[in-house]
Amino acid sequence: MGKIAVGLLLVAWLTCVQCHTYYLGSCPTVEPLAGFDLDKFLGRWYVIQKFSTASSCWTYDFIKENGTLKIVQGRDHVLLDTVGYDNNYRYTGTLDVPDSNRPGFMRVRFPMSLAGKADYLVFATDYDNYGAIYSCQSIVFGHRRSASILSRTKTLSPMYINKVRNKLETFGVDSHDFSIIDHSDCKTLDSSSLLNVEVGPNTFSATNIANTAKDVGNAVVEGVSSAAEGVGKIYNSLASTSKNTQRDPNQDAELVTVN
Repeated sequence: MGKIAVGLLLVAWLTCVQCHTYYLGSCPTVEPLAGFDLDKFLGRWYVIQKFSTASSCWTYDFIKENGTLKIVQGRDHVLLDTVGYDNNYRYTGTLDVPDSNRPGFMRVRFPMSLAGKADYLVFATDYDNYGAIYSCQSIVFGHRRSASILSRTKTLSPMYINKVRNKLETFGVDSHDFSIIDHSDCKTLDSSSLLNVEVGPNTFSATNIANTAKDVGNAVVEGVSSAAEGVGKIYNSLASTSKNTQRDPNQDAELVTVN
């Protein structure tokens, strides 16, 4: 993990809470799509609208990797966009299906979620054009919820958008929390870019934390060594100058006459 990326993780965590809305009480009951086919839902989706976010270029990639179901959320970070820096931020969570008879109802775990797993439902899709996700998580004083309207392309017909919003309203979830996502100026940065940040299930593993600590420790040792070497050079230079310019007091002393 790049050294600058470590600092960006805190910024990402602080702003990710803005992708939800917070309410008192328990989560509204939203029914998952009956007969949902997960395999047909896999792949790239563009987020057309999402609850309470100012970030752009949102994408969801649903993938199966070594038997594990994952969601990779990609976006441009709003804070870096504001100051004019192109950036890519990818956040990977793991999904599980508690009940095989209800495959549209899943549980998601993201590495920076302090509250643990959240309900994650696909409540509408035709697999080829549009999809809709609803997520809700219980917290100490109530719950936080989020929803996303998805498209297989960067645009979506208002017909599908209205269909999803109306369906969400039937579950008692306010659709006025949706923000429109801009996909007009999305760039993919080189993987070596310091502003290409990835956060996944292993980002905060013991091995990665140890390696990061080792990198920081090595940097500190290198800095101290460089400083010590610099001090040594200055001392040797001063000592050499003093030796070469030392005067014989018998020859160079001034004659002082006292009247």
